[in-house]
Amino acid sequence: TSVCVASVCSAVCTVSGDLLITAVYDGPLTGGVPKGVELYVVNDIPDLSDYGLGSANNGGGTDGEEFTFPAGSATAGSFIYVTNNEVAFYDYYGFYPEYVSGAMSINGDDAIELFQSGTVIDVYGDINVDGNGEPWEYLDGWAYRVDGTTANGGVFSDLDFTYSGANAVDGCSTNAKCSSVMPIGTYSPGGGGPNVIVVEQMGYNFVPDVIDV
Repeated sequence: TSVCVASVCSAVCTVSGDLLITAVYDGPLTGGVPKGVELYVVNDIPDLSDYGLGSANNGGGTDGEEFTFPAGSATAGSFIYVTNNEVAFYDYYGFYPEYVSGAMSINGDDAIELFQSGTVIDVYGDINVDGNGEPWEYLDGWAYRVDGTTANGGVFSDLDFTYSGANAVDGCSTNAKCSSVMPIGTYSPGGGGPNVIVVEQMGYNFVPDVIDV
C-alpha cells in the first residue's frame, strides 16, 4: 500500500535484470530432443560467468545452479541458446546453439531457474510443482515470453508466457515446418513498460486512495 503526501505522486513498479528466460522447449526428435532454453540479453554483460542455470525436476524443488556460463561477454539485444543436444538443436532450429549442458535434459514438467551470483533472478514454472497438467506445461512443446515482461525475481506468473500446449510439436522435423512454430529469437523488451499510477490530492482526499503494489 502506498500513501502519498504530495499533491501529485507516482508509483513505479518494475522487476529488471540484464538476462532473462525468454523460451523453454521440449523437442520432438528421437529421444525428445532438443531440450533447453532461450535467454535474452537486456543490457551488455561484461562477464557471463556470473550467471548460471538449474532445472527443478518433477516438482522436487531447486537443485541449485547446475550450469555456470564460461567467462565471456554478451551484447544487449542478443539471444543465448542452451540445449542438451547440439546436433538435434541444429537439425530442428537450423543454427547452432551457444552452449550445451546436461542440466538442460529437462522434460515438459520441469521448472528452470536463472541465477546471478548464486541468487535466482528469473524462473520458469514452479520449482515445487510437477508441471504435468499445469498451465505452464511444455511437454513436447514450448513456451515463449510475452514482449515487455521482465525477469521475475524467482516468482513465476503464467501470464508472462504464451504456450504451444502439450504434444503440439509431435511429429515435427523442424521448427519452421511445424504446425506449432516457436517464435524463436523474436522477444522484444518493449511492451507497456513500468506501470505508472498518478495519485491526485484534493484537500485531505487522494484519488485513488489506495494502491496495491
